[in-house]
Amino acid sequence: MAQSLSSYDLVRRQLRPLGLRLRLSDTLLFASRTLWLGAIGSTLVAIAGRLLPIPNLRLWAGVPLALWLLAVVGVALFRPLTPRRVAQRVDLILGLRERLSTALELHDSEAHDLLSDRQQEDAGSIARSLKAGQLPLHADRRRLLWALPPLALAALLLFVIPNPQDRVIAERQAVQAALEQVQEQIAELEREISTDAELTPEDREQLLREIQALQEQLRRNPGDRQEALADLSAAEARLQQRLDPDTDARRAALEQMARNLEALSGRQPSQRPSLEQAAAQLEQLASQLDQLTEEQRQELAEQLAQQAAQMSASDPQTAQNLQNAANALQQGDTQQAAQQLQQAAEGVRQAQSSLANQQSTQQSLSQVQGARQQVAQAGQEGVQPSGSQEGQQGEGQQGEGQQGEGQGQGQQGQQGQGQGQSQRQQQGSGGGTNAQNLGEGQSGSSSNVNPNQPANQQGSGTGSDGLVYQPYRPSGQQGEQDFVQGQQGQGGSSQVQQGQSTLPGANNPSVVPYEQVYPEYAEAASEALDRGYIPPHLKDFVRDYFSQLEPGSGQ
Repeated sequence: MAQSLSSYDLVRRQLRPLGLRLRLSDTLLFASRTLWLGAIGSTLVAIAGRLLPIPNLRLWAGVPLALWLLAVVGVALFRPLTPRRVAQRVDLILGLRERLSTALELHDSEAHDLLSDRQQEDAGSIARSLKAGQLPLHADRRRLLWALPPLALAALLLFVIPNPQDRVIAERQAVQAALEQVQEQIAELEREISTDAELTPEDREQLLREIQALQEQLRRNPGDRQEALADLSAAEARLQQRLDPDTDARRAALEQMARNLEALSGRQPSQRPSLEQAAAQLEQLASQLDQLTEEQRQELAEQLAQQAAQMSASDPQTAQNLQNAANALQQGDTQQAAQQLQQAAEGVRQAQSSLANQQSTQQSLSQVQGARQQVAQAGQEGVQPSGSQEGQQGEGQQGEGQQGEGQGQGQQGQQGQGQGQSQRQQQGSGGGTNAQNLGEGQSGSSSNVNPNQPANQQGSGTGSDGLVYQPYRPSGQQGEQDFVQGQQGQGGSSQVQQGQSTLPGANNPSVVPYEQVYPEYAEAASEALDRGYIPPHLKDFVRDYFSQLEPGSGQ
C-alpha cells in the first residue's frame, strides 16, 4: 500500500512538467492556426485607412493582432489539462502503452491486488525516466504561411506606401487646433461683452446668446472644416443683420460735435472725445445761455446751425434739436434753446448706448470673420494667413497713388492751374494719405520736403526735421514727375503751367514733430481695427502702412 502510494505520487509529480509542455504545444498550435485571422483583420483596417481618414491608423491596425494575442494567452492560461488527460496524451505520444493512464485509473479505483501494485510500480519507474523535452512542440506550418501575405500587405500599406488620407487627417487636426484657438478668442470676447457697462441688458443678452450658441456648435465640431465654416458664416450673417450701416457716420458726427463743443468751451479738442462728455457739455452750455451777451448768442446760434447741418444726415434727431436751439437763440428765447440743448444731450446719451451695442456687434462680427478665415486656412500648405501681402500691398499703394492724383486734379479744377499742380504734389506724393483721415495739419509743410531725400532727412534745411509728412517712397527712390493739364482755352489748345512759384510759403504753426504725433495716430488706428468690422486682410494693410510710417523703421 505504501509502495503503491509512493508510485502514484511519483507519477503525479512527473506529470506536472509534462502537462506544462503539452499546454505550450497546444498554445503554439492554436497560435499558428489562427494568426492568419489577425493578419487579415489588420490588412482590412489598413485598407480602410486608405479609403477613410482614420486617426492613429497604425494603432487601429494593431487591434486585430492584439485581440489574436489575447486569445492565445487565454488559451494558454484558461485551458488546463487534467492529470489523467496528460497521462493519456503522454502515453500516446511516447508509446508507453497506456502505462501512466492505467496507473492513475487503478489508484482512483482503489485496486490493491498484486497485479495492480506491480503495474503502478512499473508506471512509477517509467515516469522517473521521463523529461519534458521528450514531448515535441507542434505548429501548423501551412496555416502559419497563410498569415504571411496579409501581414506583408499590411506592412506595406502602413509603413511603406504613402497614405493619401494622412493629409486629410493632418488637415482635420489643424482645423481642430484652429477651432480650439477660435473658441478661446470667442470666450475672451464673451468676457468683454459681459463686463461692458455701456451695453443695455437686452443688447448684452442678445449678443451673449449668439456667441454662446456659436461656441457650442464649434465645441461639438470634430474637425470638419465645411461644418465649421457653415456655422461661422451663419453666425456672421446673423450679426450683420444687427448692424446699422449709418453707425460709423453717426459716431464720426457725434465725435466731431464733441470736439466742436470742446473748442467752444476753450479747451483743446481731443482726438477721441467721449460722448458722455459731449452730453455734459451740451447741458453745461444750456445752463450758461443766460450769461451770454446778445452777440455771443448769435454767434453760438450760427455755430449750432452749422453743426446741425453737418449732422442732418447721420443723426437727424440731434441735428433737429441743435437747429431748434439755434432758431430759439436767434429769436432771443433762451429757455427754449436750453430745453432743446437738454434734449440733444439726452439724445447723445441714447446714441452712446446704441453705438456701444453697434461697436460690440462690429467687434463680434470682426472676430467671427477672422475666425472663419483662420479655419479656412488651417492645414492648407502654401497659404499665407493674410493673403499675398506683397502683391496686395503693391496694388494698395498704386490705388492710393491714384487716389492722390485724383484729388490733385479735382483741386486743380477748382483753384487754378498753378495751385492745382502744387496741391497735387502735396497729396499725390504722400502715398494717397488723406489729411482728413489721419489727422489735421499734414499738408501745410510741403515747402520743406524734398521728395528725393529719405524720410529721416526731410526738412533738415529749415530745422523742421521729422515733421508730420511721409513721402510716397520712404526708401528714398526718386519719384516720377507729373503735371496737371489745365482747362482747354477758347482757341482749342491746352495750357500747361509747372507748379513752381517764387512766392514765399505761408507760415504753418500747426506742423508738429513726426515722432510726437505718430504713436497717437497708430493707437487710434489700432483701436479702430479692434472695434470695427474690418476684413482681416484689410487690417493687414493698415498695420503694414503704420509699420512703414514708424519712425526709425528704415524702410
